[in-house]
Amino acid sequence: MQLHAQGMGGGLSRELKMTVGVLAERRKAVSRWVKEIWVPVGVTPSVSGFSAGDVVVSDDRMTRYFMGLAELTCYAAETEAYVHNFNSRNPALFVVLRRDADRSHPLPWYVHCVTASPFQVQEFEDVGEDIIERVAMPPEIAMAIDQFVAVFHKDETFKKRRRDRVDTEVQKFGKEPIFLNRGRPGGGRLDG
Repeated sequence: MQLHAQGMGGGLSRELKMTVGVLAERRKAVSRWVKEIWVPVGVTPSVSGFSAGDVVVSDDRMTRYFMGLAELTCYAAETEAYVHNFNSRNPALFVVLRRDADRSHPLPWYVHCVTASPFQVQEFEDVGEDIIERVAMPPEIAMAIDQFVAVFHKDETFKKRRRDRVDTEVQKFGKEPIFLNRGRPGGGRLDG
């Protein structure tokens, strides 16, 4: 896990980057229309000795795979999303698996993205072809993101907007106004 402390101009970097490992399970399906189900089950901050596609645990119901490494990046401009995540009952990371169409990965799915932003993951949910799962956030990652948010998050004060006054168009150069400034018609006539 690495925290970028230096940025442009010698100041603090406005992003936090961590390399994480992703675990997913291939489970036997109980439906006759689907053979198997893939479910992301965890993220780990420290990974050594595993390659993408390695079997971690296996039994007659499921096989847990190491899916590979992913870079978790947090941005200073998106701290409100991380605050929202930490204010939920159980802060989580979101893993997005994408189907390996060109067969360049050892498994039929690969890690497309890992994020701590519930707002960012909504973009992937709109597509509907990815597997998206909320997984527990390891304490080391939670602590690093919490420290990052403490440095960069600024609460925005609510400002009530005032309505602009709408001026009726002034009649110029013989042009008829679009809206006539009429009063209520008198005497039951419709056109005053």
